[in-house]
Amino acid sequence: MLLASRLFENKFYYYLFTFIIITNLLIQYVIILAASDNSIYFLIGYNLLLILILFYKEHVQNLAAFLLIVNFLPLLYLNNDWHYNIKYELLTAFPLALLLLLSIFHFLLTSRDLSFKITYLQKPIILLVLYFSIIAIVSLLNNYDTLWVLNQFFHFLLYLLIFPIYYLFNKRKYYHTVLGVLFLISLIIAFEYMLFNQLLFNYRFVTFQSGFLPLVSGIIFAYIILSKNLVHKIIATIFLIIISAGAFVTLTRTLWVTTILVLFFTWILYLKSKNKLSVQKIMLYLILISLSLYMVRDMGGSARQKVTPGESVQYRTQSVANPLADNSFLMRVELSYYAFQRFLENPLFGKGFGDYVKFKFTAVSNEAIYYIDNSWFYFLWKGGIIGLLLFLWLFARFFKTAYFVFNNSEDLRTKYLCLGILGGFLGIAFLGLLSPLLIKYKSNALIVFIFAYVEFERYKIESSIKSEKPII
Repeated sequence: MLLASRLFENKFYYYLFTFIIITNLLIQYVIILAASDNSIYFLIGYNLLLILILFYKEHVQNLAAFLLIVNFLPLLYLNNDWHYNIKYELLTAFPLALLLLLSIFHFLLTSRDLSFKITYLQKPIILLVLYFSIIAIVSLLNNYDTLWVLNQFFHFLLYLLIFPIYYLFNKRKYYHTVLGVLFLISLIIAFEYMLFNQLLFNYRFVTFQSGFLPLVSGIIFAYIILSKNLVHKIIATIFLIIISAGAFVTLTRTLWVTTILVLFFTWILYLKSKNKLSVQKIMLYLILISLSLYMVRDMGGSARQKVTPGESVQYRTQSVANPLADNSFLMRVELSYYAFQRFLENPLFGKGFGDYVKFKFTAVSNEAIYYIDNSWFYFLWKGGIIGLLLFLWLFARFFKTAYFVFNNSEDLRTKYLCLGILGGFLGIAFLGLLSPLLIKYKSNALIVFIFAYVEFERYKIESSIKSEKPII
Protein backbone atom coordinates (compact mmCIF):
# COMPACT_ATOMS: atom_id res chain seq x y z
CA MET A 1 0.00 0.00 0.00
CA LEU A 2 1.20 3.46 -0.68
CA LEU A 3 1.28 5.53 2.53
CA ALA A 4 2.85 8.62 1.04
CA SER A 5 1.06 11.64 -0.34
CA ARG A 6 3.69 13.36 -2.48
CA LEU A 7 4.91 10.75 -4.93
CA PHE A 8 2.99 11.92 -7.99
CA GLU A 9 3.06 15.69 -7.46
CA ASN A 10 5.16 16.19 -10.59
CA LYS A 11 6.58 14.23 -13.52
CA PHE A 12 9.96 13.80 -11.86
CA TYR A 13 8.47 11.58 -9.15
CA TYR A 14 6.38 9.73 -11.72
CA TYR A 15 9.42 8.87 -13.86
CA LEU A 16 11.46 8.02 -10.76
CA PHE A 17 8.67 5.72 -9.60
CA THR A 18 8.55 3.97 -13.00
CA PHE A 19 12.33 3.55 -12.99
CA ILE A 20 12.23 2.03 -9.49
CA ILE A 21 9.53 -0.45 -10.51
CA ILE A 22 11.33 -1.63 -13.66
CA THR A 23 14.72 -1.82 -11.97
CA ASN A 24 13.29 -3.68 -9.01
CA LEU A 25 11.58 -6.23 -11.25
CA LEU A 26 14.81 -6.88 -13.14
CA ILE A 27 16.80 -7.28 -9.91
CA GLN A 28 14.23 -9.67 -8.46
CA TYR A 29 14.12 -11.68 -11.68
CA VAL A 30 17.91 -12.05 -11.62
CA ILE A 31 17.72 -13.17 -7.98
CA ILE A 32 15.17 -15.82 -8.89
CA LEU A 33 17.30 -17.15 -11.75
CA ALA A 34 20.47 -17.17 -9.65
CA ALA A 35 19.13 -18.44 -6.32
CA SER A 36 16.44 -20.87 -7.53
CA ASP A 37 14.79 -22.55 -4.53
CA ASN A 38 16.50 -20.18 -2.11
CA SER A 39 15.11 -17.12 -3.89
CA ILE A 40 12.64 -16.34 -1.13
CA TYR A 41 15.42 -15.75 1.41
CA PHE A 42 17.33 -13.38 -0.88
CA LEU A 43 14.17 -11.55 -1.92
CA ILE A 44 13.08 -10.93 1.66
CA GLY A 45 16.56 -9.74 2.57
CA TYR A 46 16.53 -7.48 -0.46
CA ASN A 47 13.19 -5.96 0.60
CA LEU A 48 14.42 -5.43 4.15
CA LEU A 49 17.45 -3.61 2.78
CA LEU A 50 15.13 -1.39 0.76
CA ILE A 51 13.28 -0.47 3.96
CA LEU A 52 16.45 0.71 5.66
CA ILE A 53 17.61 2.68 2.61
CA LEU A 54 14.28 4.38 1.99
CA PHE A 55 13.71 5.25 5.64
CA TYR A 56 17.22 6.63 6.02
CA LYS A 57 16.30 9.89 4.28
CA GLU A 58 13.05 10.16 6.25
CA HIS A 59 11.12 11.44 3.25
CA VAL A 60 7.48 10.45 3.30
CA GLN A 61 7.37 9.97 -0.48
CA ASN A 62 10.03 7.26 -0.21
CA LEU A 63 7.53 5.08 1.60
CA ALA A 64 5.29 5.04 -1.43
CA ALA A 65 7.68 3.44 -3.88
CA PHE A 66 8.84 0.92 -1.31
CA LEU A 67 5.38 -0.13 -0.17
CA LEU A 68 4.29 -0.86 -3.70
CA ILE A 69 7.42 -2.93 -4.24
CA VAL A 70 6.96 -4.99 -1.07
CA ASN A 71 3.23 -5.58 -1.27
CA PHE A 72 2.39 -5.81 -4.95
CA LEU A 73 5.33 -6.49 -7.23
CA PRO A 74 6.35 -9.78 -5.56
CA LEU A 75 2.90 -11.04 -6.53
CA LEU A 76 4.15 -11.25 -10.09
CA TYR A 77 6.58 -14.06 -9.35
CA LEU A 78 5.44 -15.90 -6.22
CA ASN A 79 4.31 -19.44 -6.91
CA ASN A 80 2.22 -22.13 -5.26
CA ASP A 81 5.19 -23.88 -3.66
CA TRP A 82 6.07 -20.74 -1.74
CA HIS A 83 2.72 -19.52 -0.54
CA TYR A 84 1.81 -22.90 0.95
CA ASN A 85 5.05 -23.02 2.95
CA ILE A 86 5.39 -21.78 6.53
CA LYS A 87 8.85 -20.39 5.73
CA TYR A 88 7.30 -18.19 3.05
CA GLU A 89 4.57 -17.07 5.46
CA LEU A 90 7.07 -16.06 8.12
CA LEU A 91 9.72 -14.54 5.89
CA THR A 92 7.29 -12.34 3.99
CA ALA A 93 5.88 -11.18 7.32
CA PHE A 94 9.21 -9.63 8.36
CA PRO A 95 9.20 -6.71 5.89
CA LEU A 96 5.50 -6.06 6.49
CA ALA A 97 5.89 -6.18 10.28
CA LEU A 98 8.81 -3.77 10.18
CA LEU A 99 6.92 -1.60 7.73
CA LEU A 100 3.86 -1.54 9.99
CA LEU A 101 5.91 -0.41 13.00
CA LEU A 102 7.95 2.18 11.11
CA SER A 103 4.93 3.69 9.38
CA ILE A 104 2.98 3.97 12.65
CA PHE A 105 5.98 5.53 14.43
CA HIS A 106 6.47 7.85 11.47
CA PHE A 107 2.84 8.90 11.75
CA LEU A 108 3.02 9.48 15.51
CA LEU A 109 6.21 11.55 15.22
CA THR A 110 5.15 13.72 12.29
CA SER A 111 1.38 14.15 12.55
CA ARG A 112 0.25 17.36 14.24
CA ASP A 113 -3.33 16.22 14.47
CA LEU A 114 -3.74 13.00 16.43
CA SER A 115 -7.53 13.20 16.64
CA PHE A 116 -8.72 10.17 14.68
CA LYS A 117 -11.10 10.94 11.84
CA ILE A 118 -11.76 7.30 11.03
CA THR A 119 -14.93 7.64 13.00
CA TYR A 120 -16.99 4.78 11.59
CA LEU A 121 -14.48 1.94 11.11
CA GLN A 122 -12.14 2.83 13.95
CA LYS A 123 -13.98 1.08 16.80
CA PRO A 124 -14.58 -2.33 15.12
CA ILE A 125 -10.98 -2.45 13.87
CA ILE A 126 -9.49 -1.64 17.28
CA LEU A 127 -11.77 -4.11 19.06
CA LEU A 128 -11.04 -6.81 16.45
CA VAL A 129 -7.27 -6.41 16.87
CA LEU A 130 -7.51 -6.25 20.68
CA TYR A 131 -9.69 -9.35 20.83
CA PHE A 132 -7.40 -11.43 18.64
CA SER A 133 -4.40 -10.08 20.57
CA ILE A 134 -5.92 -11.69 23.65
CA ILE A 135 -6.58 -14.86 21.63
CA ALA A 136 -2.90 -14.91 20.60
CA ILE A 137 -1.69 -14.51 24.20
CA VAL A 138 -3.99 -17.29 25.44
CA SER A 139 -2.84 -19.51 22.55
CA LEU A 140 0.80 -18.99 23.56
CA LEU A 141 -0.05 -19.77 27.18
CA ASN A 142 -1.73 -22.98 25.99
CA ASN A 143 1.60 -24.01 24.42
CA TYR A 144 0.46 -23.84 20.81
CA ASP A 145 3.19 -23.64 18.19
CA THR A 146 4.66 -20.13 18.63
CA LEU A 147 5.48 -19.59 14.95
CA TRP A 148 1.97 -20.47 13.81
CA VAL A 149 0.39 -18.33 16.52
CA LEU A 150 2.43 -15.28 15.52
CA ASN A 151 1.88 -15.93 11.84
CA GLN A 152 -1.90 -16.15 12.19
CA PHE A 153 -2.12 -13.17 14.54
CA PHE A 154 -0.12 -11.03 12.11
CA HIS A 155 -2.98 -11.05 9.59
CA PHE A 156 -5.18 -9.27 12.13
CA LEU A 157 -2.43 -6.86 13.14
CA LEU A 158 -2.31 -5.61 9.54
CA TYR A 159 -5.70 -3.95 10.04
CA LEU A 160 -3.90 -1.26 12.07
CA LEU A 161 -2.36 -0.06 8.80
CA ILE A 162 -5.60 1.80 8.19
CA PHE A 163 -4.45 4.64 10.48
CA PRO A 164 -1.14 5.58 8.81
CA ILE A 165 -2.66 4.96 5.38
CA TYR A 166 -5.55 7.30 6.11
CA TYR A 167 -3.39 10.11 7.47
CA LEU A 168 -0.39 9.96 5.17
CA PHE A 169 -2.56 9.56 2.10
CA ASN A 170 -4.44 12.79 2.67
CA LYS A 171 -5.47 13.69 -0.87
CA ARG A 172 -8.07 11.95 -3.00
CA LYS A 173 -5.93 11.84 -6.16
CA TYR A 174 -3.32 9.66 -4.47
CA TYR A 175 -5.92 7.09 -3.52
CA HIS A 176 -7.00 7.08 -7.15
CA THR A 177 -3.39 6.66 -8.26
CA VAL A 178 -2.94 3.56 -6.11
CA LEU A 179 -6.21 2.06 -7.32
CA GLY A 180 -4.98 2.70 -10.85
CA VAL A 181 -1.74 0.87 -10.02
CA LEU A 182 -3.79 -2.04 -8.65
CA PHE A 183 -5.70 -2.10 -11.93
CA LEU A 184 -2.49 -2.21 -14.00
CA ILE A 185 -1.01 -4.96 -11.83
CA SER A 186 -4.20 -7.00 -12.20
CA LEU A 187 -3.86 -6.70 -15.98
CA ILE A 188 -0.27 -7.91 -15.74
CA ILE A 189 -1.38 -10.84 -13.58
CA ALA A 190 -4.11 -11.73 -16.10
CA PHE A 191 -1.59 -11.61 -18.97
CA GLU A 192 0.82 -13.69 -16.88
CA TYR A 193 -1.79 -16.42 -16.41
CA MET A 194 -2.65 -16.45 -20.12
CA LEU A 195 1.04 -16.48 -21.05
CA PHE A 196 2.00 -19.42 -18.82
CA ASN A 197 -1.26 -21.37 -18.99
CA GLN A 198 -2.01 -21.13 -22.68
CA LEU A 199 0.65 -19.52 -24.87
CA LEU A 200 3.98 -20.85 -23.59
CA PHE A 201 3.98 -23.83 -21.27
CA ASN A 202 0.36 -24.93 -21.42
CA TYR A 203 0.19 -25.94 -17.77
CA ARG A 204 -1.88 -24.75 -14.85
CA PHE A 205 -0.26 -21.76 -13.21
CA VAL A 206 -2.15 -19.85 -10.51
CA THR A 207 -1.13 -17.97 -7.39
CA PHE A 208 -3.02 -16.38 -4.53
CA GLN A 209 -3.08 -12.93 -6.14
CA SER A 210 -5.83 -14.22 -8.45
CA GLY A 211 -8.21 -12.99 -5.73
CA PHE A 212 -7.49 -9.44 -6.91
CA LEU A 213 -9.14 -10.07 -10.27
CA PRO A 214 -12.80 -10.14 -9.13
CA LEU A 215 -12.38 -6.85 -7.25
CA VAL A 216 -10.86 -5.16 -10.28
CA SER A 217 -13.50 -6.64 -12.60
CA GLY A 218 -16.17 -5.06 -10.39
CA ILE A 219 -14.55 -1.63 -10.63
CA ILE A 220 -14.17 -1.90 -14.42
CA PHE A 221 -17.79 -3.03 -14.81
CA ALA A 222 -18.99 -0.15 -12.61
CA TYR A 223 -17.09 2.25 -14.85
CA ILE A 224 -18.72 0.75 -17.94
CA ILE A 225 -22.14 1.25 -16.33
CA LEU A 226 -21.64 4.84 -15.14
CA SER A 227 -19.38 6.33 -17.80
CA LYS A 228 -21.00 8.39 -20.55
CA ASN A 229 -18.01 8.24 -22.92
CA LEU A 230 -18.56 5.52 -25.55
CA VAL A 231 -14.87 5.18 -26.45
CA HIS A 232 -13.95 4.76 -22.78
CA LYS A 233 -16.70 2.18 -22.38
CA ILE A 234 -15.28 0.15 -25.27
CA ILE A 235 -11.74 0.29 -23.87
CA ALA A 236 -12.99 -0.67 -20.41
CA THR A 237 -14.92 -3.60 -21.93
CA ILE A 238 -11.71 -4.85 -23.55
CA PHE A 239 -9.93 -4.64 -20.19
CA LEU A 240 -12.79 -6.52 -18.53
CA ILE A 241 -12.51 -9.29 -21.14
CA ILE A 242 -8.75 -9.56 -20.46
CA ILE A 243 -9.28 -9.77 -16.69
CA SER A 244 -12.05 -12.36 -17.15
CA ALA A 245 -9.89 -14.41 -19.53
CA GLY A 246 -7.05 -14.33 -17.01
CA ALA A 247 -9.44 -15.58 -14.33
CA PHE A 248 -10.70 -18.39 -16.59
CA VAL A 249 -7.30 -19.78 -17.57
CA THR A 250 -6.37 -20.19 -13.90
CA LEU A 251 -8.82 -23.12 -13.93
CA THR A 252 -9.95 -21.94 -10.49
CA ARG A 253 -13.66 -22.68 -10.35
CA THR A 254 -14.38 -20.50 -7.34
CA LEU A 255 -12.78 -17.62 -9.25
CA TRP A 256 -15.11 -18.23 -12.20
CA VAL A 257 -18.20 -18.16 -10.01
CA THR A 258 -16.94 -15.17 -8.01
CA THR A 259 -16.29 -13.12 -11.14
CA ILE A 260 -19.83 -13.76 -12.38
CA LEU A 261 -21.27 -12.90 -8.95
CA VAL A 262 -19.26 -9.67 -8.78
CA LEU A 263 -20.77 -8.50 -12.06
CA PHE A 264 -24.22 -9.56 -10.85
CA PHE A 265 -23.93 -7.75 -7.49
CA THR A 266 -22.55 -4.61 -9.15
CA TRP A 267 -25.45 -4.52 -11.60
CA ILE A 268 -28.04 -5.13 -8.86
CA LEU A 269 -26.60 -2.32 -6.71
CA TYR A 270 -26.70 0.02 -9.70
CA LEU A 271 -30.34 -0.84 -10.41
CA LYS A 272 -31.19 -0.28 -6.75
CA SER A 273 -29.59 3.17 -6.80
CA LYS A 274 -31.73 4.06 -9.82
CA ASN A 275 -34.90 2.58 -8.29
CA LYS A 276 -35.12 0.11 -11.19
CA LEU A 277 -34.90 -3.05 -9.14
CA SER A 278 -37.70 -5.61 -8.93
CA VAL A 279 -38.12 -9.18 -7.73
CA GLN A 280 -38.78 -10.29 -11.31
CA LYS A 281 -35.48 -8.82 -12.51
CA ILE A 282 -33.53 -10.42 -9.71
CA MET A 283 -35.09 -13.82 -10.47
CA LEU A 284 -34.33 -13.42 -14.18
CA TYR A 285 -30.68 -12.58 -13.52
CA LEU A 286 -30.31 -15.48 -11.08
CA ILE A 287 -31.72 -17.85 -13.70
CA LEU A 288 -29.28 -16.51 -16.31
CA ILE A 289 -26.35 -16.92 -13.91
CA SER A 290 -27.41 -20.46 -12.99
CA LEU A 291 -27.72 -21.39 -16.68
CA SER A 292 -24.30 -19.92 -17.47
CA LEU A 293 -22.68 -21.84 -14.61
CA TYR A 294 -24.39 -25.06 -15.70
CA MET A 295 -23.50 -24.62 -19.38
CA VAL A 296 -19.83 -23.94 -18.57
CA ARG A 297 -19.43 -27.67 -17.97
CA ASP A 298 -19.35 -28.19 -21.75
CA MET A 299 -16.53 -25.71 -22.32
CA GLY A 300 -12.96 -26.74 -23.04
CA GLY A 301 -13.72 -30.36 -23.81
CA SER A 302 -11.12 -30.54 -26.57
CA ALA A 303 -8.42 -28.54 -24.84
CA ARG A 304 -5.12 -30.26 -24.09
CA GLN A 305 -3.53 -29.40 -20.77
CA LYS A 306 -0.26 -30.80 -19.45
CA VAL A 307 -1.77 -31.38 -16.04
CA THR A 308 -3.39 -34.17 -14.10
CA PRO A 309 -6.95 -35.15 -15.10
CA GLY A 310 -8.30 -33.36 -12.03
CA GLU A 311 -6.78 -30.10 -13.28
CA SER A 312 -7.74 -30.31 -16.95
CA VAL A 313 -10.02 -27.72 -18.53
CA GLN A 314 -12.58 -30.40 -19.33
CA TYR A 315 -12.66 -31.76 -15.78
CA ARG A 316 -12.76 -28.33 -14.17
CA THR A 317 -15.59 -27.02 -16.31
CA GLN A 318 -17.70 -30.15 -15.96
CA SER A 319 -17.24 -30.27 -12.18
CA VAL A 320 -18.77 -26.79 -11.82
CA ALA A 321 -22.17 -28.36 -12.45
CA ASN A 322 -21.40 -31.38 -10.25
CA PRO A 323 -19.16 -30.28 -7.34
CA LEU A 324 -20.04 -33.29 -5.18
CA ALA A 325 -18.09 -35.49 -7.59
CA ASP A 326 -14.96 -33.37 -7.23
CA ASN A 327 -12.30 -34.49 -4.75
CA SER A 328 -10.95 -30.96 -4.25
CA PHE A 329 -14.37 -29.67 -3.21
CA LEU A 330 -14.91 -32.63 -0.88
CA MET A 331 -11.53 -31.99 0.76
CA ARG A 332 -12.59 -28.40 1.52
CA VAL A 333 -15.89 -29.61 2.96
CA GLU A 334 -14.13 -32.21 5.12
CA LEU A 335 -11.72 -29.71 6.68
CA SER A 336 -14.50 -27.17 7.22
CA TYR A 337 -16.50 -29.84 9.02
CA TYR A 338 -13.58 -30.65 11.33
CA ALA A 339 -12.97 -26.95 12.01
CA PHE A 340 -16.65 -26.50 12.86
CA GLN A 341 -16.44 -29.45 15.25
CA ARG A 342 -13.44 -27.81 16.93
CA PHE A 343 -15.43 -24.57 17.22
CA LEU A 344 -18.25 -26.42 19.01
CA GLU A 345 -15.78 -27.37 21.76
CA ASN A 346 -15.51 -23.68 22.70
CA PRO A 347 -18.19 -21.80 20.74
CA LEU A 348 -17.85 -18.44 22.49
CA PHE A 349 -14.09 -17.85 22.19
CA GLY A 350 -12.99 -20.50 19.67
CA LYS A 351 -9.91 -22.70 19.86
CA GLY A 352 -7.32 -19.96 19.34
CA PHE A 353 -4.35 -19.57 17.01
CA GLY A 354 -2.12 -22.58 16.53
CA ASP A 355 -4.96 -25.09 16.63
CA TYR A 356 -5.04 -27.39 13.60
CA VAL A 357 -7.06 -30.12 11.89
CA LYS A 358 -6.06 -33.10 9.71
CA PHE A 359 -7.58 -34.99 6.81
CA LYS A 360 -9.07 -38.41 7.57
CA PHE A 361 -10.87 -39.54 4.42
CA THR A 362 -10.16 -37.52 1.26
CA ALA A 363 -6.36 -37.24 1.58
CA VAL A 364 -3.60 -39.58 2.69
CA SER A 365 -1.40 -36.81 4.09
CA ASN A 366 -1.12 -36.56 7.86
CA GLU A 367 -0.08 -32.91 7.65
CA ALA A 368 -1.45 -30.46 10.22
CA ILE A 369 -3.72 -27.85 8.59
CA TYR A 370 -3.75 -24.43 10.28
CA TYR A 371 -5.84 -22.66 7.63
CA ILE A 372 -8.95 -24.02 5.95
CA ASP A 373 -10.46 -22.95 2.64
CA ASN A 374 -13.34 -21.21 4.37
CA SER A 375 -12.69 -17.77 5.85
CA TRP A 376 -15.98 -17.65 7.77
CA PHE A 377 -15.52 -21.01 9.49
CA TYR A 378 -11.94 -19.95 10.19
CA PHE A 379 -13.19 -17.03 12.32
CA LEU A 380 -15.53 -19.35 14.20
CA TRP A 381 -12.81 -21.93 14.66
CA LYS A 382 -10.09 -19.53 15.87
CA GLY A 383 -12.08 -16.75 17.52
CA GLY A 384 -15.49 -18.24 18.27
CA ILE A 385 -18.78 -16.40 17.98
CA ILE A 386 -17.23 -13.21 19.37
CA GLY A 387 -14.48 -13.20 16.72
CA LEU A 388 -16.95 -13.80 13.90
CA LEU A 389 -19.34 -11.11 15.15
CA LEU A 390 -16.52 -8.55 15.38
CA PHE A 391 -15.47 -9.35 11.82
CA LEU A 392 -19.06 -9.17 10.56
CA TRP A 393 -19.52 -5.86 12.40
CA LEU A 394 -16.45 -4.43 10.65
CA PHE A 395 -17.57 -5.60 7.21
CA ALA A 396 -21.16 -4.46 7.76
CA ARG A 397 -19.93 -0.98 8.62
CA PHE A 398 -17.61 -1.02 5.63
CA PHE A 399 -20.43 -1.93 3.24
CA LYS A 400 -22.67 0.74 4.80
CA THR A 401 -19.91 3.33 4.43
CA ALA A 402 -19.16 2.39 0.81
CA TYR A 403 -22.86 2.52 -0.08
CA PHE A 404 -23.20 5.91 1.63
CA VAL A 405 -20.29 7.28 -0.41
CA PHE A 406 -21.68 5.79 -3.64
CA ASN A 407 -25.06 7.42 -3.08
CA ASN A 408 -23.84 10.81 -1.88
CA SER A 409 -20.63 11.55 -3.80
CA GLU A 410 -20.81 14.03 -6.66
CA ASP A 411 -17.52 12.81 -8.13
CA LEU A 412 -18.00 10.26 -10.94
CA ARG A 413 -14.71 8.51 -10.26
CA THR A 414 -15.57 8.04 -6.60
CA LYS A 415 -19.03 6.74 -7.52
CA TYR A 416 -17.85 4.04 -9.89
CA LEU A 417 -14.98 3.07 -7.59
CA CYS A 418 -17.34 2.61 -4.63
CA LEU A 419 -19.90 0.77 -6.77
CA GLY A 420 -17.19 -1.58 -8.03
CA ILE A 421 -15.77 -1.99 -4.52
CA LEU A 422 -19.22 -2.92 -3.20
CA GLY A 423 -19.80 -5.51 -5.93
CA GLY A 424 -16.23 -6.76 -5.65
CA PHE A 425 -16.32 -7.23 -1.89
CA LEU A 426 -19.68 -8.97 -2.02
CA GLY A 427 -18.11 -11.40 -4.47
CA ILE A 428 -15.02 -11.79 -2.27
CA ALA A 429 -17.31 -12.48 0.70
CA PHE A 430 -18.66 -15.44 -1.31
CA LEU A 431 -15.13 -16.45 -2.29
CA GLY A 432 -14.39 -16.56 1.45
CA LEU A 433 -16.68 -19.60 1.70
CA LEU A 434 -14.18 -21.60 -0.37
CA SER A 435 -10.95 -19.71 0.25
CA PRO A 436 -8.93 -18.22 3.14
CA LEU A 437 -8.49 -15.03 1.09
CA LEU A 438 -10.16 -12.82 3.71
CA ILE A 439 -7.55 -13.66 6.33
CA LYS A 440 -4.50 -15.11 4.57
CA TYR A 441 -1.93 -14.24 1.87
CA LYS A 442 -1.35 -10.76 3.40
CA SER A 443 -4.53 -9.70 1.58
CA ASN A 444 -5.46 -7.55 4.58
CA ALA A 445 -2.88 -4.98 3.45
CA LEU A 446 -5.04 -4.44 0.37
CA ILE A 447 -8.32 -4.69 2.26
CA VAL A 448 -7.42 -1.98 4.78
CA PHE A 449 -6.31 0.32 1.97
CA ILE A 450 -9.81 0.02 0.50
CA PHE A 451 -11.25 0.62 3.98
CA ALA A 452 -9.13 3.78 4.37
CA TYR A 453 -10.20 5.07 0.96
CA VAL A 454 -13.90 4.58 1.66
CA GLU A 455 -13.62 6.12 5.14
CA PHE A 456 -11.69 9.07 3.70
CA GLU A 457 -14.47 9.74 1.17
CA ARG A 458 -17.10 9.41 3.89
CA TYR A 459 -15.34 12.02 6.01
CA LYS A 460 -15.07 14.40 3.04
CA ILE A 461 -18.79 14.08 2.27
CA GLU A 462 -19.90 14.47 5.90
CA SER A 463 -17.63 17.51 6.34
CA SER A 464 -19.10 19.05 3.19
CA ILE A 465 -22.67 18.43 4.39
CA LYS A 466 -21.94 20.03 7.78
CA SER A 467 -20.33 23.09 6.18
CA GLU A 468 -23.38 23.61 3.95
CA LYS A 469 -25.86 23.61 6.84
CA PRO A 470 -27.14 27.13 7.55
CA ILE A 471 -26.33 28.62 10.93
CA ILE A 472 -29.52 29.42 12.82
